[in-house]
Amino acid sequence: MALFLYDTFPAGFLWGAGSAAYQAEGGWRQGGKGASVWDTFAHRAAPAGARQPQPLPSAPAGGDVASDSYNNLFRDAEGLRRLGVSHYRFSLAWARLLPNGTAPPSAAGLAHYGRLLARLRQLGVEPVVTLYHWDLPQRLQDAYGGWASPALAELFRDYAELCFRHFGGQVRYWLTIDNPYVVAWHGYATGRLPPGVKGGPQLGYRAAHHLLQAHAKVWHLYNDHFRPTQGGQVSIALSSHWIKPQAMTEQDIQECQKSLDFVLGWFAKPIFIDGDYPQSMKNNLSSLLPEFSDAEKKYIKGTADFFALSFGATLSFQLLDSQMKFHQLESLSLRQLLYWISREYNKPKIFIVENSWFVSGSTKRDDQYEVILLFFLLAIRYDEVDVFGYTVWSLMDGFEWHRGYSIRRGLFYVDFQSHDKKFLPKSSALFYQKLIERNVHLRGFLLRGGLHNFFNLKKIVLV
Repeated sequence: MALFLYDTFPAGFLWGAGSAAYQAEGGWRQGGKGASVWDTFAHRAAPAGARQPQPLPSAPAGGDVASDSYNNLFRDAEGLRRLGVSHYRFSLAWARLLPNGTAPPSAAGLAHYGRLLARLRQLGVEPVVTLYHWDLPQRLQDAYGGWASPALAELFRDYAELCFRHFGGQVRYWLTIDNPYVVAWHGYATGRLPPGVKGGPQLGYRAAHHLLQAHAKVWHLYNDHFRPTQGGQVSIALSSHWIKPQAMTEQDIQECQKSLDFVLGWFAKPIFIDGDYPQSMKNNLSSLLPEFSDAEKKYIKGTADFFALSFGATLSFQLLDSQMKFHQLESLSLRQLLYWISREYNKPKIFIVENSWFVSGSTKRDDQYEVILLFFLLAIRYDEVDVFGYTVWSLMDGFEWHRGYSIRRGLFYVDFQSHDKKFLPKSSALFYQKLIERNVHLRGFLLRGGLHNFFNLKKIVLV
């Protein structure tokens, strides 16, 4: 461990924080915004006997208000300035820009994101923009059946074109879709998340097929028509767990590979390798898994300019179906996952676009988040994994999807019961600010007592 004390992150490493529109924006009826599937899902009365996450006292339903970022743009920007981040990942609300899911666009929606981008430019903060973070316009779900329909791919392309034309001159990093595993599997197979369709595995795999086609259309759109003048990069945010064998037998190791294939490889292999699904999925799923034509495989292959990885609490230990573990042991080893991705997908440049843990909704200021950051330094320095950026999730506390307001994941504590949603930095925000400031020499942190915290792990499993 002695050598580790003197290691730093590479020069030019990108440090940022992130948020998602539905989790943070609020303003669900402001500026002519249309309803999303999350609005509908959160407002729907729970079935009798259903177990719902308990909100804080006086908390509004779902993301109606959330962190109220729509009305507090400068508050959020001040948080970014205090941290000294190089980038801010946020998502555009499709239904805010296109209330009906299709043209005409909302002038208020365009103006809102224009103001946000202008403020980031003033601060010298790079925007990393997600086109779709789970909040499909409800009109498209009603009219087409959402991602269960092949028509969504072209509609998504049209939406992306609007965003590229209006905002592309200010954006170098685009993410098409966040965590398509959750969108497809829990939106259309299990129904645990919006739009809540319990269509079983076949519909889940069909929705994923259309998500991949939609992503590829948007990448080609940007590559052919916008990259020459805007010079940006496009990827898709893929989420994963890590898995360890029950026993070091060939059978259990193969089951671990299968687990990663069924979650991450489901989307990563078509995009980064050969345009087709993992062989283990094809062998096990038979007619349940749609097929790509040779032309579609060629079209999908290579449609990412970097590997955008999401790793943390939303998927691991919460939204990963037990059947996807294949009787093996789930783990939170980011270092091992990074190494596996590097070897499995031909050493891509990796941008960690979401990483976090969470604390109880009652926690205010002391969250000791810093231990997570040590793991991927090992991957960079000793495993030679090409990681060029890291994004803490999230900038602020917000609406945490199926967990409601029962947990907090922000660097800044949000007082949800206050009228102006007051911001207070947590201990993790203060640590992260110092880390970025030094870009990043861990010796000082460890000598000041961080080494004790590193081994006093109540929230993280050691590599």
